[in-house]
Order: sequence, then C-alpha cells, then structure tokens
Amino acid sequence: MTQPHTPWRQHALIQAVFFLMGAELFLASPLLPTISNDFGTSIAATAWVVTVFGLSYAIASPLVGALTEHLPRRRVILSGIAVFATGELLCALAPGLGWLLAARAIGGIGGALVGPAMWAYLAETAAPHERGRAIARGSAAYAGGQIVGVPLATFAAAGSSWRLAFAAVALGLVAAGTLIALRLRESVRASASRGRPLSALRSSFGLWRIGVFRTIMAGNFFVQAARLGTYAYAGALFATKFGFETGVLGLVGMVVGIGSLIGSMVAGPLIDRWSSAGRHVSELSVGWGLVLAVALGVAATADTWQVCLAGFVLAFFCGTAFFSTAQVYLTTVMAERRAPAVSWNNSVLYIGTGAGTTALGLTTLGGTAFAVCSVAFALLAAGFSALLALRRPESAA
Repeated sequence: MTQPHTPWRQHALIQAVFFLMGAELFLASPLLPTISNDFGTSIAATAWVVTVFGLSYAIASPLVGALTEHLPRRRVILSGIAVFATGELLCALAPGLGWLLAARAIGGIGGALVGPAMWAYLAETAAPHERGRAIARGSAAYAGGQIVGVPLATFAAAGSSWRLAFAAVALGLVAAGTLIALRLRESVRASASRGRPLSALRSSFGLWRIGVFRTIMAGNFFVQAARLGTYAYAGALFATKFGFETGVLGLVGMVVGIGSLIGSMVAGPLIDRWSSAGRHVSELSVGWGLVLAVALGVAATADTWQVCLAGFVLAFFCGTAFFSTAQVYLTTVMAERRAPAVSWNNSVLYIGTGAGTTALGLTTLGGTAFAVCSVAFALLAAGFSALLALRRPESAA
C-alpha cells in the first residue's frame, strides 16, 4: 500500500525518542571521573560503563529485531522505551559499579529493541517521495540529542550528581513513551507474517546471503570506523596538539554535533530530489565518502585547532549524510524485511566504531599512519557505495 502523505506529527513523536537516545550516547564518557570517585573504582574499570552499553546493543539488536519483526511496530516501540527507561532509572539508582554496568546493559537491550522498530516505522509511514526527509529528520533528532547530551553531562559532572543525567533521560523517555501510547498510529505493514521464532532468526541470518545487503553493511562498517573511530581520539588530539582542557573539549563535541545535525538536514531533501530524478542514491554516498576522506585527512594532520575542528565538523556532516543516505536505501531495498536489516545495521555500526578505534589505536596519534588509516576507511566506504550504484538492484527482499 502506497502512503499518500507523510504523517510528520506522528514522526515527531519518534524523533523525540531519537533525540533522547542521542543525548544518552554522550552522557557516560564525561561522567567517568565523577563515577569513578563516587564508587572508588579505577577509570579503566569504570570505562566499562561506556563499553557495556554498546556491546549489549550490538549483540541484542539482530536477535530482538528478528524475534519482534512480526509484531506491531507501535507495541515494539513502547516495549523498547519501557526497557530503555528502566535501564536509565536503574543507572540513576545504582549503589555500585556492578549494578551500574548491569543497568547499562539493560539500557542497551532497550535501545536495540526500540531503534530498528522506529527506523522501520519512519520508512513505512513516509510517502515514497519523502522517505529521504523522514529518515534524515530522525538522524537530525539523534544529532540534536548529542548536542544537548554534552552540556547535560558536563553540568552533572561539574556540580550536580551524575545520577541526575541518567534520571533526566529516564524521565524524558517516560514522557515520550506516554505521548506515543496516546497518539502514535500503527503503521501499515508490507508484511504481517507471523513466523515462529526459529524461522524468524533463520530469515534474519539469511540476509547475509544477499549480496546487496552485505555490500551495504560493508560500506556502513567502514564509514563508522572512519568517522567515530577517528573521533574517539579527537579529545586526545586537541589536548596534546593544541593544549585544550576538558571544559573546552565539551564545546568541541557540541560543534561537531552541529555538523551532524546540518548534515542530516541537507541530506534528506537531496536524497528525495535525487531519487525523484531516477538516480541511484548510492551515488550520493560515494560523494559523501570521498569528502569524508578529505575531511578526516585534514583533521588528523592539521597544524592549527581551527583547521582541525573544521575537518571534524565536515567529517561529521558527511558521515551523518552518508548514514542517512544508506539508511534510506537499506529500508527501501529490503522492503518487508526492514526491521531485521536495520537491526543488523545497528550492530555493524557499533562493531565498525570499535574496529576503527582499535585499529587507529595501534598507530601514533596524529602521525602519518593514523591519518592514512582514517582516510582509507572513508575511501573503502565510498568504494562499497560505488559497487551498489553500479549494481542497481531493484529489490533484495
């Protein structure tokens, strides 16, 4: 069934949750020293607060995505918000590090449950000629949350309790979930099959037999390794090369987040116009990847902080535009298998971040090998996008 128009007011409810998820993403890292002092644990041990969320998200995402694919989107979204909010509330109440790590794992599972269902909802309810804007606005909301998450965490670390930051996200999720329960209409699904759990898992893992799916995943893996893998060392670069202090680094994070926000807003209408002209959207991804490579090369080798910052802002502009473009293509070409496809994509994004961070960590910070590795990841993302543009499959579902 073709969607005649995009229900933007319904989408705003979904965007509110993406906003809160983006804010949550940037909460933990600035709070690590405060949490470490509070619990009397080392920074290395406390850093698992950041790691465990991504691990639980990456592991749970393809499993819950497959097992909930036959369920109504609205029900899955509400369930995911409930689990996510519970995890955030337990973080705020944690009496020790073990409790906090378990709570972060619960939050990761909640995110894995709600994220794919929301991306699928946006794609299914958007008019075909506005799907790019629908997906990009979801990305923009996520980026907007990242911008807010930095000062929220900084405020909590500076004078208030670190628990307040997690409590604020939990409260926001409860409010957003209540509005969704009252106002969100169910999407019209391309398929409402009710397979058994084993069949659903088999179908989900079967996606990896599809060449176009593997190519999309490869491109997203490398763009994430390039963008977030390099950005993991942005703080160290600004501190060691330019003498920036912790407070100023928070402002750097905000400015980079603005680059992501603008990238999403620019990409959406461009994707729609590109598609309406009959052109393959992956051609856009090739361009985003090439400019990303240039931006990261500039950021990694800059001699002044202004040029370095400009490089990271441009990198996040292009990286987020790449993500929005790839997400539109993925949710279009996978048709009724959107949710499990997006679930795998979310896992690949986290794995790509970890792989990029690890690989770059083996090089000298700010050295030639560091820059070459970062640029190579972006060029590989552009290369896999070029393969998609040349292949031009009409459907992979």
